[in-house]
Amino acid sequence: MLCFFSKKENSSGKVPRDLACRETVVTLTGCSQAVIENYRSILKLTEEEIIVSTFSGKLTIMGKNLEIPWYTMEEMTVTGKISRIIPER
Repeated sequence: MLCFFSKKENSSGKVPRDLACRETVVTLTGCSQAVIENYRSILKLTEEEIIVSTFSGKLTIMGKNLEIPWYTMEEMTVTGKISRIIPER
């Protein structure tokens, strides 16, 4: 996905790049929690693997005791022992 975004727009605070380009943002806290923003849907959910559809492909989270305790249409929290996060285009 191509996204044309000027530095002037970004520095002025009008529209953040992740929102303007619909980029997926993953915030990892240690190995026990990941917050995923700007996703499309949950494709697979097991205790060892979660696959999420994003606007540019897929995001795979691997680990043990994985679960999604909270989610909305725009954001989700994944908890458990996260061992690997694999973005795919």
